[in-house]
Amino acid sequence: MRRVVLASALALVGSALAALAPAAVTTGAGAGAALPSCSSKAWLSAWYAAPGDALLSQPPLEQTFRIQVRPLAQGTVARFRLSNRFGIAPVTFGHATVGLQQSGAAITPGTLRPITFGGATRTTVPKGADVLSDPVRITFARFQRLLVSVHVVGAPGPATQHGIAEQTTWQTLPLTGNHTAQLTGQGFFPTPLLKTAPTLPQSIPYLTGVDVLAPRSTGAVVTMGDSITDGTQAEVLPFVLSAANIDAFASYPDQLANRIAAAGLPFSVANAAISGNMLLKDAIVPVFGPSGLSRLGRDALSRSGATTLILLEGINDIGQTYASRDALVAGYTRAIEAAHARGLRVLIGTLTPMAGALQPPAYGALGEPARLAVNTWIRGQHLADGVIDFDKAVRDPAQPSRILPAYDGGDHLHFSAAGYRAMAAAVPLSKLKRPLCG
Repeated sequence: MRRVVLASALALVGSALAALAPAAVTTGAGAGAALPSCSSKAWLSAWYAAPGDALLSQPPLEQTFRIQVRPLAQGTVARFRLSNRFGIAPVTFGHATVGLQQSGAAITPGTLRPITFGGATRTTVPKGADVLSDPVRITFARFQRLLVSVHVVGAPGPATQHGIAEQTTWQTLPLTGNHTAQLTGQGFFPTPLLKTAPTLPQSIPYLTGVDVLAPRSTGAVVTMGDSITDGTQAEVLPFVLSAANIDAFASYPDQLANRIAAAGLPFSVANAAISGNMLLKDAIVPVFGPSGLSRLGRDALSRSGATTLILLEGINDIGQTYASRDALVAGYTRAIEAAHARGLRVLIGTLTPMAGALQPPAYGALGEPARLAVNTWIRGQHLADGVIDFDKAVRDPAQPSRILPAYDGGDHLHFSAAGYRAMAAAVPLSKLKRPLCG
């Protein structure tokens, strides 16, 4: 009898302790389901290029594009996402391949692999849609560059693109057809033409994402923002960039990935920025993309394996539309709540200095009061899970409204490689959220 009473008492104590304990994590199999093993595999975003528009892109004409990818995670199995999100008609990809870059547009012999879609080499993507490839067995190290080649059939109209990219894309001449199986770079020409400085920016056509199979213990840090996150060094004139950062992969997300790798931490980085993007409104110039709020779910929160969102956006809202502090606070609140609803940790960044910038209408001195008011709110709020003081990391202590000269990319708005390195160094690695697994 005593044993029965004791057992009952212990059961009651156990029930009481269980009631006080935090609720079990829901993993998709129902509340209280066991966590997946950390050694099991899941898809992880290793590279992303957010599409912004198609209107200002080069319409393909029966030709092949060869796109370089610098994955921010290693892999032995990968999948590739192509997009026709902003196209005006269906687009047919006749064939696609991937291989390790040897140099320029040349592929290392023995590494070329076909990319298939539902088992087929040919796929047609409807207007407004994306397509995800079958898994491809290809082994590459973190930061080892890949070349993805896509043959575009016929003349489908303007190509969905990530505009104003700080990297080279190669293409064959129109009407030259399928060169996806070619290992050499012969017949491919680079855009932009790197021998010219300043240089017109090159887009990344069609290819928007690369995922790898990785241990569930690895998470993706997603960076959301505009050209300051995308890695623009300087705009000499609108759409005319400094050539210094082309193919340098010097953006702060790239350099954050360098820090993460050096520290041996289990994270990749996916850059969901679009140059010229605004948080609150769709861009007047289409290449700058839809508003950050409207694309947040599709570009950032839906990235495979995402655990942390770094949000740095708003300087263009002030500079292009005179956005107020209150309007931006309302936008930040919506973004943070949406990310939290998806289980992501949110780190919000302060807006960086822009005194001296000459871009119209309200960059520079005209936008400074709003920028300061927004930063005061960011530093004092408790909605996000942490603050990254990018402003403090790059400003000139003698003139806090200006970028430190060593970090200035040349237009007093964007940054040199050293400036982006300082931004990456400001991210507290201890604040990055590790995936839940057991």
